[in-house]
Amino acid sequence: MLPTWPRISAFAGIIIAIFMILVSIYFTPHFIESHISPDGIIEKSETILIINGCRLLTAIIGILTLLLSIIRPNFFYSVTNVLAQRSLKERTEQITLGKSHFSNKIISLLCCIIILGSLLRFYGLDNQSLWNDELASQFKSNQTNLSEVINIGVRHDVHPPGYHILLYFVEKYIGDSESVLRLPSAISGALSIFIIFLLGVRLYSYKEGLIASMLIAVSWCPIFYSQEARSYSLLLLFSLLATYFWIVLIKALDEESKLSCYSTVGYIIFSIILCYLHYFGLYLIGLQGLATLLFFILKRKKLIPIILVYFIIVIFYVPWLPIFWEHLHKATIHITQPTTVTFIHYLKFLFNRSFVLVSIVLILFFLLFYVNLIIFIKLRKYRTTRALVLSADLFLLLWLVIPFAGVFIESILSVSVFTTRNLIISLPAAYLLLSRSITQFHFSSRKLATVSIVIACFLLFHLIYVMNYYSKAHKGQFREAVSYIVKKDRVYKDSLIVGWAWNKSFFDYYFQRNCSNRRVDILAGRENDISLLANAIRLKSPKYIWYVSGHRVPDIGFINFLNKELALVVQKQFVGAKVWLFKNKVFYEDI
Repeated sequence: MLPTWPRISAFAGIIIAIFMILVSIYFTPHFIESHISPDGIIEKSETILIINGCRLLTAIIGILTLLLSIIRPNFFYSVTNVLAQRSLKERTEQITLGKSHFSNKIISLLCCIIILGSLLRFYGLDNQSLWNDELASQFKSNQTNLSEVINIGVRHDVHPPGYHILLYFVEKYIGDSESVLRLPSAISGALSIFIIFLLGVRLYSYKEGLIASMLIAVSWCPIFYSQEARSYSLLLLFSLLATYFWIVLIKALDEESKLSCYSTVGYIIFSIILCYLHYFGLYLIGLQGLATLLFFILKRKKLIPIILVYFIIVIFYVPWLPIFWEHLHKATIHITQPTTVTFIHYLKFLFNRSFVLVSIVLILFFLLFYVNLIIFIKLRKYRTTRALVLSADLFLLLWLVIPFAGVFIESILSVSVFTTRNLIISLPAAYLLLSRSITQFHFSSRKLATVSIVIACFLLFHLIYVMNYYSKAHKGQFREAVSYIVKKDRVYKDSLIVGWAWNKSFFDYYFQRNCSNRRVDILAGRENDISLLANAIRLKSPKYIWYVSGHRVPDIGFINFLNKELALVVQKQFVGAKVWLFKNKVFYEDI
């Protein structure tokens, strides 16, 4: 017996209403907390007014939805049923990428989106100082040869060598400024806009492709990592490329058509690159391989090419396996365990760190999969489990959830490996699902364009004016801290420079960039480093002692020693860094 759909639909409407009311209750304290500056003052006074306005609007919509679901239970059902019917008709008429024809209008729109996304990525590429992790990338890649990159730079880390090898050639042949070091990430970010369009067309149509490319062009997360000298922008690009060719292979095998040499070689090449870029890239390829084997396990003839493809990938990864095994047994003590609300925080990471955006996205996802439920059960679109598994919506949901779930379980049961940036491999799934959630309303082309422009403008406004992305420092200011010392060092001569970071080269890089001959003399910041500092002061007898910390907080006992044994002249606070100037008490009478 089929379920009573009007009742189920009314219940679904009630769930959405309750969710929105809960959002209005939880929204204010959560949002205010995320906008408090380090000194405890809310950054913008108008923020509270905006928050309360959004809270009131959300509560009103939630209450109206709740009343509508109770008074007219057929309303929600009639709307979702129409969406399901139209969606079913659209999927039946949908054509494949190979037969798609892109009009000049579509190409022009895509070019505009790519240009906009590129401008957002290349603008201000050197505005922010390199922070701890970027300076670590620069240090590991800045070696004499590739052998040293592997043995000195990468072997003692927990990352594969692909990105550091690329950065080695960038530093060797182009330069090592902030903008040059971030250039590969910016280029990869711009290319990702085009590739996600192709993936959207492959799975759905040009509409979803354009909306997804718009989302990735103007959203904070992909822009941030496109301006970071780390591997994450490249990880996103090659995750898109490998997944695109994997889908082509899966569909070819399922339809029993001949495998394209171009697609097969493309998947192998991009998978190998992805595995060497990041271990989460290896994780994604492993999940794809496992899914492929499970899907075709009962069809032996199709297992042969599958096994051959992944055998080639493994063969190319064999040289790295010994070091991979070493990295596998290294504990990452700085990563905290995930909690029950970690998935919400992950979605916030993907959608501009905004709880409001996440709430809207979750409601749209809920509607999308409710419509799919009607198509699956009531309209019987998917006659077989295979057809359901191959559906784009379910595939994207699995792509979004399974990598997260695997890392979450591993982090709870064993060593925590969960960080949101590593799961950028699933970002395309979230953006494509949101794109499909928007197009499921079957707007006319003009209305869809209007909705897309409104979304893009909102995301841009949020990025530029709410997050202050281009006007506010959001990375550790190693550059500013060192520049301050270089500027003041002309006045306070005869000084010893003591640093506290994970590597003294992090400061020395900026001393060199400032055309200064000075370098950090010693690294010290723990209580057991006090004797090391005392000996250095006794041997060199400097008049002044500079102390600069970046990304690491010195022990309280160490700071107490400095304040007790030396005379504080000045201190300067930066984002993620701090500078102190002390005078040796031997010269204290000269103050």
